[in-house]
Amino acid sequence: MLEGGGFEVIDLGRQRRPRAVRQCRQDKNANVVAMSALLTTTMPAMKTTIEALRQAGVREKVKVLIGGAPITQKYADEIGADGYSDNAPSAVGLAKKHLGAAA
Repeated sequence: MLEGGGFEVIDLGRQRRPRAVRQCRQDKNANVVAMSALLTTTMPAMKTTIEALRQAGVREKVKVLIGGAPITQKYADEIGADGYSDNAPSAVGLAKKHLGAAA
């Protein structure tokens, strides 16, 4: 959906360690990190990834957007994500909003 919305997407695949996300952000100068969880057991990795970005000193340079079946706005707020979407089409609008582009 993000590619269809005009974004260049670097798909790191599933179950990536936070350091891989942090390294990709640094190497590719990504300005958005989007994560999705399908199971509650994978949700803590989102918080760990945000913390890894913070520790690397790049958290302020990237917008973190999350979504997926078990995710809520409350959880996004708790872990310090910049945005939450409950479906892929609205995630495109959310990304554009956070990057200052027309949705």
